[in-house]
Amino acid sequence: MWFPSWSHLGQVRAVCFGRKGGVSEKPWDSLNVGFHVEDDPQNVTVNRQRCVEVIGGRLEDWVMAQQVHGHKVARVTSQDRGKGAYTAENAVSGVDGLVCDSPGVTLGILAADCVPVLFYDPRRGAVGIAHSGWKGTVGHLVREVVSVMKQSFGTDPSDLNVCLGPSIRECCYEVGADVARHVNTEFGSSFLVASPHEPKRPDHFMLSLQNCIRSDLMGCGIPQEKIEDFGECTVCHSDYLFSHRESLGKTGRLLSVVRLPAKR
Repeated sequence: MWFPSWSHLGQVRAVCFGRKGGVSEKPWDSLNVGFHVEDDPQNVTVNRQRCVEVIGGRLEDWVMAQQVHGHKVARVTSQDRGKGAYTAENAVSGVDGLVCDSPGVTLGILAADCVPVLFYDPRRGAVGIAHSGWKGTVGHLVREVVSVMKQSFGTDPSDLNVCLGPSIRECCYEVGADVARHVNTEFGSSFLVASPHEPKRPDHFMLSLQNCIRSDLMGCGIPQEKIEDFGECTVCHSDYLFSHRESLGKTGRLLSVVRLPAKR
């Protein structure tokens, strides 16, 4: 497990889980929390309950995004509790980001190479979370999270604490010409590194989604020192992290969550 430096400060709980400590069998071993990957749903529920023991609250407090590899963000409240908690079918539809200022609600996203991005505004008492794959990244998903938090809660970006969770990194993320074209259009050619496999794989590049996301966050006014990156590559460390690419698509999903504890 990985905890942002700002977690457990009394006002927020946040954690990115690895793949160990659950009950699922191969190829989802063992802490798979995704219902949509053909794992036994009962095992997924047990695994989620084990995560609850770490983050606090109850499983019925969870709100999950549908995750469509887009850049839409939804504001949720305590009325949305339970969406996506026990089944993928009723998750918040059509979004890859969630924001909330309701104590007791747990926001969660799933990933197995894409970048989990966690947000915390200590001044306004608000949190956010995003699932940023390459499509969400070039669609500036994290910018939209910040924008919705500004509109919904009056968040000043300079107050935000942000964390990038375990995800595929430049060392292992090779992309083709189509993805590279989108990245070049939205971020510039400096974010692309020539593939070490050239000339056998022309027009292929190594991409750091983390650098793109960090650029967007800083462009929103978030100080660099408030952007934390765990630096863990899902492909390099598939023994303790799920990687869709390394496993050729047959694997579980990692959980990242952020929560404002309920007021006593």
